[in-house]
Amino acid sequence: MLTGALITALAIFSITMFAASQIFIESLSTQSEKNATTLSQLSFDNMYQIMSKGWSREQLLDFRQDLKRTYKEQNLEFSMYRADIVNQQFGFLASDVNDDMRPLFQEVLLSKEKKVIEKNNHIRILKPLQARDTCLKCHTLAQKGDVLGIMGIEQNVGDVMRSARNEFLLLMLILTPIPVVLALWVGKRFSRSLVKSVDELDNQIVSIQQIDDLKKFAHGRSVFDYEEFDQLNRSLNQLGDKIKHIAIDRDILDFEIQLLDKLVLSSELIKDWKQHICLLMNEINHILPLYTMFVVFRTDDAEQYVIEVFWLGHPSQEAQEELEVHAKELLDRVSIFEKGSVFNVHHTYASHEPLDIKSAIQTQSKSLILDTPKIGGVVGLGVETFPPKESSRSVVVESILTTLVNVIGSIKAINKFTKELEYYATRDPLTHLFNQRVFHELLAYEVTRAHAHRYSFGLLMIDFDNFKLINDQYGHAFGDEVLQAFANAIQQVLREGDIFARYGGDEFCVILPESQMDDVKSMSYKILNATSDLKMIEPKGSVVTMTCSVGVSLYPDHAKDKEDLFMVADNMLYRVKDNGKNSLSYPEEEDLVEVYKESNDQSLFIMHSLETGEPIEPHYQPIICMETGEIAVHELLMRLRQNGELISASRFIETAEHMGLVNQMDLVLIDKALAQVQISDYRGLVFINLSPKAIVASEFIAKIKGLTEKYEVHHERIVFEITERETVHNIALLEKFVRELRSEGFRFAIDDFGSGFSSFQYLKRFPVDFIKIEGEFINNMSKNKIDLAFVESAVSMATSLGIKTIAEFIENKETLLLVKQLGIDYAQGFLLATPQPEFLNELNADLVSLIQQEETKPKKDHTY
Repeated sequence: MLTGALITALAIFSITMFAASQIFIESLSTQSEKNATTLSQLSFDNMYQIMSKGWSREQLLDFRQDLKRTYKEQNLEFSMYRADIVNQQFGFLASDVNDDMRPLFQEVLLSKEKKVIEKNNHIRILKPLQARDTCLKCHTLAQKGDVLGIMGIEQNVGDVMRSARNEFLLLMLILTPIPVVLALWVGKRFSRSLVKSVDELDNQIVSIQQIDDLKKFAHGRSVFDYEEFDQLNRSLNQLGDKIKHIAIDRDILDFEIQLLDKLVLSSELIKDWKQHICLLMNEINHILPLYTMFVVFRTDDAEQYVIEVFWLGHPSQEAQEELEVHAKELLDRVSIFEKGSVFNVHHTYASHEPLDIKSAIQTQSKSLILDTPKIGGVVGLGVETFPPKESSRSVVVESILTTLVNVIGSIKAINKFTKELEYYATRDPLTHLFNQRVFHELLAYEVTRAHAHRYSFGLLMIDFDNFKLINDQYGHAFGDEVLQAFANAIQQVLREGDIFARYGGDEFCVILPESQMDDVKSMSYKILNATSDLKMIEPKGSVVTMTCSVGVSLYPDHAKDKEDLFMVADNMLYRVKDNGKNSLSYPEEEDLVEVYKESNDQSLFIMHSLETGEPIEPHYQPIICMETGEIAVHELLMRLRQNGELISASRFIETAEHMGLVNQMDLVLIDKALAQVQISDYRGLVFINLSPKAIVASEFIAKIKGLTEKYEVHHERIVFEITERETVHNIALLEKFVRELRSEGFRFAIDDFGSGFSSFQYLKRFPVDFIKIEGEFINNMSKNKIDLAFVESAVSMATSLGIKTIAEFIENKETLLLVKQLGIDYAQGFLLATPQPEFLNELNADLVSLIQQEETKPKKDHTY
C-alpha cells in the first residue's frame, strides 16, 4: 500500500510539473509577442511624426540605421520594405529584406493586414504603413489607405525560453521531496487503520456461531474509523439484518411447501381453478393478511379480456370499483396488453361475510409471458399493507405471485391446447379449411337441409393442376406456401356462407348453398380466373403460375344423396383433367346416364369379384438383390380381368373405397397369392401393399394369420408396405397397427419414402425393415443433383439404422449402375422385370452380368 501511495504521489507530481512547465513557456511566448508588437507600433508612430514634417532621403536612411541599431541592442532584428508606389515617386531605395521573407512582405502588401509569424523559436511581426490624409501632401501618387511600406521586427525567444525552463525545473526538483514524504505519511497511517478495521471485522465474522450472534453483528459499532466508509458500515449492518430474517422464518418455508402441494396440476384443479383460488386465499391470509386477488390472461389476439377478481369476503361497491380502476391502470402499463384493450371485470367471493377494509388497498403483481404457446397474463395481490422489501415475508409475497402466475398460466395453456385440438379435429392444419371428415358431414347436412327447405345447391370438386410437379421441383416447403396461396385465392371469391374444404393433397371441395346452375357456373369461372391470375416466386427466383380444374354437380338435379352427388362432381373433375385441365365440366343428361351406368357397372363388377374371386388376379413384380443379381423379393399387385381384358385395379379403387370393400378385395388377393406361394414352393419374400382401410379393420391381422397358417407361410416372409401419402393423418392408429403386426412376426416397409411429410417420423416411431425410395428421386437422380443428394442421404441414414433400401422406377441402365454405385440393397423397375402372373426365378443374364460387374461397395448381408 505504501509503494502504491508513493508511486501515485510521484505520478501526480510529474504530471503537475509538466503541465506547469508548458503553461509557463506558452505564457512567455505570448508575452514576447506582445512586446514585439508594442515596439513595432512605437517605431511606426515615431516614423509618422518625422515623416509628417517632411524629410530627405538621407534622413530616411539615417532613421532606418538608428532603428536597426536600437533594436539589435534589444536582441531584435529590424527590416523595412518600401512599396513600388513610393519608389516611383521618390526613387528606388534598396530593401534589406531577405529573399525567403520577401513573399511574406508581398502578402502583407496585398492584404494590408498585420502578420505575426512564430517559427523555430522566432517571432516575426510585419506591420503595413498605410497612407493617411496628411501623407497625401507628399505622396501624391498614393491614396488614403494605400500601403506605402512594411516594417518588420524579428525576435529570437529560444534563449530566453531555455533559461526560464531550466530555472523552473530546478525549482520543482527542490520541491519534489515534500509530496513524497507527505504521501508516505498518509499511506502508512491509512494502512494501519484499515488493517486494524479488517482484523476487527474478521473477528466478528468468526465469532458468529448462532442466530443471536447475527443480531450483535448487525447492530455493532462501525468497524471502520473513516467517515468515507460509513456506507460500507451501513451495508454490513443491513447484511446482518437480512441474514437474521432469512434464518428464522422456517414457518414461512413450510407454508411455501404446502402452497406448492396444493397447486399441483390435476384435472380437478384445471376444471375448478376458481374454487381452488378461493380456498387458497384463506390459507394465504394466515401468513399475509389478504383482501383480494385479481387475474387476467390473454391466450389469443382478442382485444377484450376478463379480469377475474377474487375477494376474501364481500366488500363494499366503492371498494370494488376502486380496485377495478387500479387494476386497469396497472394493466395499461403491462406490455402484454395493447393500448386501448377492453377489460371486463368479474368478481368472485370466497365468503359472503362483509369484508372490512380499513385503509386503501395496496397491490403487488407478477407477469408471465410465454412464446410457445403464446400466452401472457398478470396475477396481483391486494392487502392492507405489504411487509418491508428487506423482510423474508416480502419473499413470500413474491413466491406466492410466482407460483400463482405459473400455475394459472399452465391452466390457460392446457385450455388453449385443448381448444386447438378441438379446432384441428375439424380443420386442415396447413390451410385452416375444413378437413375431409367435416366436409362429408357438412355435405350430408346440406343435403338434408336442402331437401327440407326445397332449394338447390352446388358442389365443386377442385384439383390443383400439376401440383405434384411444383412440389417435386421446388420442395415441400414451397409447395405448402403455394397451397396456402391457392386456397386463399379461392377463398377471396367465395360468398359468405359458402363451405370451403381441403379434401386431401391438392384437391379441394366447395359447397354453394341455395344456388342454381348459373350461380354455380359463375362461381366456377371466378375460381378459374382467381387461380390463373395467381403467380408466386420460387426460392431460385422463377415465376410459378397456377391453374385448376373444376368438376360440378347440382342438388337435386344431378343426384339426391351425398354419395352420388360427390361421384358426379368427381367424374366431371376427371373429365376436365383428361381433356387438358384448366377448365370446368358439368354434366348434361347423357353424362349423368353414363356416370351412373359406369358407377353401377363398377359396383356390380366389384360385388361379382368378391362373390366369385375370379376377376381378381395376383401379379408379381420381381425385386432384385443388387449384390448378387438374384430375384430375392416379389411385390404383390392386383389386376382385374373384365370382359377378357386384364386391367389395373386403380380404375375401380375409388368405387371400392366408397363401397367400403377395398379391405375385402385385399384379402381375396392375398389368399390367392399365398396359395400360389405354397404351390410354386417360392422361398423369397412377398411385399404386400396395404390399404389404409386395413388399419381400421380390427379383424385384418387375425385373418392374415389364418391365411399364413392355411398355406404354411412363415410370418417373417411377409412384408407389408404402407404408402406414407395415405397414412399421414392416421399416425397414432398406424403406430398401434404396426406394433401389433410386428408382434406377430410380420415385417414392415415404407413405400414411396420421401414423397410425403412424415418419412422421418415413421423411421423414428416405427420398427422399419425396408424403405422403398420414391421412384421419382431414383428416376431423376442422374439428371438432378438435389434428387441425387436426397437418395444419398436416405441410403446413408438407412445403413446407419440397419434398414434395407429399395430403389423403384429403374427404367435404364444408367440408373441401375448409379443405384449399384450408391450401395442401394435392392432394385425394382421395368428395366429389370415387369409384373408377371407367376413368380420369376431368374433375371435376364445380361442384366445379372451388368449388376455383378466391378463391385463398388463391400459385400452386404442380405440374409433374412
